Amino acid sequence: MEEFISAIDIGTTKICVLTAQVTHDSLGKLSLRMLGEGVAPSRGIRRGVVVDVPEATAAIGEAIERCEQDAGRQILSAYVGIAGSHISTRNSRGVSPVDRRNGVTSADMQRALEGARAVALPENQEVIHTIARSWTVDGETEVQQPLGMSAYRLEVDAHIVTGSSTAINNLVQCVTAHGVDIDELVLEPLAANEAVLRPEERRMGVAVVDMGGGTSDLAVFIDNALCHTVILDMGGNHLTNDVAVGLRCPFETAEEIKLRYGSLLPERIAPDETVWATVFGERSERSFSRRFICDVLEARAVEMMEIIAEKLTEAGYLDRLPAGLVLTGGCSQLPGFAEIGRKVLGMPVRIGAAHSGLPISGLTRSLLNPSHATSVGLLLWGLHEDARAVHRRFDAEHASASAHKWMGAAAKWLKALLPDRD
Repeated sequence: MEEFISAIDIGTTKICVLTAQVTHDSLGKLSLRMLGEGVAPSRGIRRGVVVDVPEATAAIGEAIERCEQDAGRQILSAYVGIAGSHISTRNSRGVSPVDRRNGVTSADMQRALEGARAVALPENQEVIHTIARSWTVDGETEVQQPLGMSAYRLEVDAHIVTGSSTAINNLVQCVTAHGVDIDELVLEPLAANEAVLRPEERRMGVAVVDMGGGTSDLAVFIDNALCHTVILDMGGNHLTNDVAVGLRCPFETAEEIKLRYGSLLPERIAPDETVWATVFGERSERSFSRRFICDVLEARAVEMMEIIAEKLTEAGYLDRLPAGLVLTGGCSQLPGFAEIGRKVLGMPVRIGAAHSGLPISGLTRSLLNPSHATSVGLLLWGLHEDARAVHRRFDAEHASASAHKWMGAAAKWLKALLPDRD
């Protein structure tokens, strides 16, 4: 039976829908084959949150329809990205007893995670993710994979991601209105991490920032585990707005100027280079120094990097990231972001995007752009969920077989103790 995975990335500036078929690579590992993509301008979304349900529903529908036409098949369900200022996070611990005869099973791990998930939440908040940071097995701490270990007690240190029930329900409503079921809501920086981070970066310690139009999402990974997340109220639209204010021109004009002429390295721009733009109150265009425009953009970009440094310092991670910072998302493409990041944070900084080494065939050039990192990452998140489901199924079968084996051995032992009836 054919299996398909779809992704819906709902951003402030654009909506991207992807669909792919689950296949196997030459080594027999699960992989994906791209079938279609659909992109539409975003409407009814502000800072990652639905503010106009009819408009957002219509925009999402346009992207879904374009993807379905490109793929030649209907989308029945999808992994949907979620972000926005309503997202909050906390750390929690959970405990589960373990049957030492069988060792730690995935059911034991799930019980521990459920215990961590049972935290008191503010009104109108609900849990989106419960993610294990590390495990403790009979007092042995920082265990990364406890499955199969002999133990009496299992503890988990978990990262809990919550969001506004109202914002979540509105988002769900906009998607399901098109007959698309939601496989899972996925925090966008978790999805982006799947597409842009290298395994060695996650192990050593790295931060990833998905820079969108309305917000930017920060996530920290150390020892292959998610340690910290925070949603930052800043994005590409803040840069555009600064240009619009500086030139006294419409936002759309400022966006076009930013994309065509923008740079965060004004010292590399010729002093006499000019840009023409239509401004408020005048019929004809006016000329502006391109270096002035880049000065405006640089000032905001420096502030954005300083905010990232501040958040990492507050959380205690600024000095624990040998692999540095990876910037992704549409806003990160502005020339000079990596250079400013290195200068402000004093660590390695690179621009991340999906690449040909991922287990996805048929990625188009547009999907290898940082602006599509989250949507590609959502597909990979879904693929890894499939792999985890297979693993859980195998573990359950293994546990059942172990139980039968133990019961058989116990029966033989009891039979040996009983006198013969003959």
